[in-house]
Formats: sequence, C-alpha cells, structure tokens
Amino acid sequence: MSDPAPSPTREGSRAIVTALEEAGVTLVPSVPDTWIGWLMEELRRSPRLRVIDVAREEEAVALACGAALCGARAAVVMQNAGLLNCGAVIASLVQLYRVPCFFLVSYRGDERDPVYYHAPKGQRTEPTLAAWSIRWARAAGPTRIGGQIREGLAWVEEAGAPFALLFSAEDLA
Repeated sequence: MSDPAPSPTREGSRAIVTALEEAGVTLVPSVPDTWIGWLMEELRRSPRLRVIDVAREEEAVALACGAALCGARAAVVMQNAGLLNCGAVIASLVQLYRVPCFFLVSYRGDERDPVYYHAPKGQRTEPTLAAWSIRWARAAGPTRIGGQIREGLAWVEEAGAPFALLFSAEDLA
C-alpha cells in the first residue's frame, strides 16, 4: 500500500517553513522518509534554512546539538522509527548537557497512518517519549502547526530540554 500524498496546497509544509524561519532556525538535519520528503521539498526552497541529509538519526541529533552549542538554532526532522533509535544520544548528550533540541517527527503508525506495518512504531512512540521524559505534542493540523513549532522552540530554549512535535501526512497538506 502506498502512502497517500498530501494535498497540492501544502499549507502545513509552508507553515512549518515559515515558523522555523521566524524562530531563527538555520539548520535542519534530517533522515528522509516519504512524509518527510514532502516537507523537505518546502524546506529546501527556503533561502534561510540549511538542510542537511544524514545517514542516521543520531547524526542529525549531534548536528543539532553542535549548532546549539555554537549559538545557532536547529530543528531535527526524522521519522518516529529513527527517534526510537536515538535513546543513547538523547540521554548522553541532549539531556545530560541540557541542550535545547527540537524534533519534528513523522508519526508513522498512529491512527492517521493507513500503512499497517508502521503500527508497531506508532504504538511505542508516545510511551517511549514519556519514559525518556521528553515533552511532546501531536500536530494539530496545517493551520495550527506553525504556532506549535514556535511554542515548542521557545520551550526547548527556556527548559534546556528536548521537545518532539509529532506530525502526520495530513498536517503537511
């Protein structure tokens, strides 16, 4: 079964780019997947965002941490499967040193995802975030996602802690 494409308006994707730009994000390390690919098209159009494709999600987190330690702002874009692989780097780098780290996570396997083989990832995402003491929220659609990003980025700076915003394909439409 193939993933449904978001609507051609891409209102949510553009809202994400605008929110990241307005919040002063300059670096977006990512590991692509289908939904992220749709978002990355919009991110790459921005003259203010530097998009870096990495091989593993841990690399994306490390780049974001390095940017934060140099005074820059980053947003890591990855699938929840990749987030589930990042426990060690989150605990030993992000949380230990209180590095503000913002994650935009494609939420594969939740009730909005029609692809059955993503379901195990979806079932474990929220409990894992809770176990890791990572604050998170589900994106609330294309018209509200920009505000959620601004709030999440402000929170990570204030708290010196990670935050994950979980999005679905419909949030990008």
